[in-house]
Amino acid sequence: MLSTKMNKQLQRLLLPLKTSCLLLLLLVINSVANATEIQASMQVSPEQCVAMRQGQACYVSVQLSWQVTSPGNYCVYLSAATKALNCWENTTEGEFKKSFDSNINLEFSLRRQNDSLSVATAVVKMAWVHKKKGQPRKSWRIF
Repeated sequence: MLSTKMNKQLQRLLLPLKTSCLLLLLLVINSVANATEIQASMQVSPEQCVAMRQGQACYVSVQLSWQVTSPGNYCVYLSAATKALNCWENTTEGEFKKSFDSNINLEFSLRRQNDSLSVATAVVKMAWVHKKKGQPRKSWRIF
């Protein structure tokens, strides 16, 4: 008697947990399905910015274009910025031009408006003609 009573209580306790796990699993499957249904591409020009010395700012005028398969509201962001550089409404493609000065790589991401999931990315890599050397050389030597 005691074991069947405990068994029923245990089932009553586990039922909400099973339901919660099932709902969470369905939400995850739905979000993955929504993320994978958008096929997107993004191109950036130039792909590289060259400065004279490592650490110096590189000045570049970036031209960015993107295309997606399903129309919607999309925004272009720089790295992990919270503010969009530019947004488009109810479209499947867009172009964007802007000048930047930076000493680190410029990473652009295309996201649906009000969504943090990136559907496409592009990078402008920084390069230098002369890299920094380790320790500055002394002007004199003992031997």
